[in-house]
Amino acid sequence: MDKFYKFELPIFFIIFAAALWIVKPNTQQSYAWQGDDLRYISYAVSLHKHNVFGLSNKDTNAAPQPGNANAPFYPALITGVMMLDPAFAESMICAIETNGGSGCEENFENFFMLQTGLALLSLFLIYLTAKRFSHSRLTGWLAAALALGSGIFSEFSHAFMTEILILAAFCGLLLLCQIFYQDRRLRWIGAIALMLAVLTLTRPSYLYLFYGFAAFFAVIAIMNRTKTSWLNLGILIIAFTAAISPWAIRNKTHFNSFTLTSGGYAEAILVQRVNYNQMSWPEVGVSMIYFLPDFGDSLAKKLFSKDLHDKLGWNEGSYYMQGYASHITELTDELGGHDKILGHLIREEILTLKHIAVSVPLALRGTFIAKYWGLIGFITFIVLLIQTSRRKDYTILVMSLPLFYMVAFHAGLSVSIPRYNLPLVMLYALSMAHLINIYGQKLVTKIRT
Repeated sequence: MDKFYKFELPIFFIIFAAALWIVKPNTQQSYAWQGDDLRYISYAVSLHKHNVFGLSNKDTNAAPQPGNANAPFYPALITGVMMLDPAFAESMICAIETNGGSGCEENFENFFMLQTGLALLSLFLIYLTAKRFSHSRLTGWLAAALALGSGIFSEFSHAFMTEILILAAFCGLLLLCQIFYQDRRLRWIGAIALMLAVLTLTRPSYLYLFYGFAAFFAVIAIMNRTKTSWLNLGILIIAFTAAISPWAIRNKTHFNSFTLTSGGYAEAILVQRVNYNQMSWPEVGVSMIYFLPDFGDSLAKKLFSKDLHDKLGWNEGSYYMQGYASHITELTDELGGHDKILGHLIREEILTLKHIAVSVPLALRGTFIAKYWGLIGFITFIVLLIQTSRRKDYTILVMSLPLFYMVAFHAGLSVSIPRYNLPLVMLYALSMAHLINIYGQKLVTKIRT
């Protein structure tokens, strides 16, 4: 057996488990409930008490109507722990009945321990990907350590948000993309399809990532015109469809539609996004500075007048804070139906030069995860991408395509905040670790000589 599995594997998990425990958030403070986490818990409480996937009423003893406004995997994860931990279940029920109010016991330890396990899995996948890319265990260890240093894994392993599950699944997807690029066996296509299904059933927007993969393989098949290329595309589609079909069939049964989610979220998100299309062209230019992490807003305030940056932040009166509920109501009345809003927004707002231009700084904002850490990671990624492409090694390019496809997606169809693009942590950590190792070795050699 390889030395790693005899010795290094347990050491890896012990060290990083201890590190995650050391840097974990202060659990002595009361949990800061938000809107999204209470929604996931609401579904979980309904599943636990009534075997119904729907938003719980404040009276949790009353069975809710079935729903599908959100995806099922993360609520199902919470439900699984509720079944095994009665104290945790009581805490979840109390949180819903009081709308996250005070007076509830916060018996979250077991669930957060499970999520810490997902964080450890993500770090291990980052290790494997970096090691496979650089053929260096040191680079793998460095990448995992740098990823942990971002603070992302400790933060989201102690929150009731889908991010920690997304991180683990996306890290797995990128490792599979790397493996398939180097070893074109059909089984890796099936594994990629299943990982895309996990992502989609955790957050529905990843359905569009599957469409991106399908389009990519379709183009390859058309260009190559080989049986293997068409077989790759077929396996991707069949495996993905089979994995999500139980949820689609369930929705067909309850809502007479195979649509994975509904509930008007797409319209609300798009309306909030197109608020930014009101930016003037000077504001678009200023936003390229304003959206830089941490120092960008203060720098823009020093360089430009208030009217060019005042609406770019999170303050009252900003584009982000403009209400969308009243706008949706106005559009519904104007267009003669809620179902016509999406088409109207796509025609009048999305497919315009202004929308594309505004999406560029919004994409920039979404890439800087963990502030300065993300800025350094982004720069080192660009350096590594240029270096490897010159050598005609396109591994980093292949791995980056799914990530920046989603960055562009979030910039074009949402308000694009860094939290949406946390899987960039793998790419950035790998890039920083590889360059540190390479230039570190050169420096040591130079010193010795």
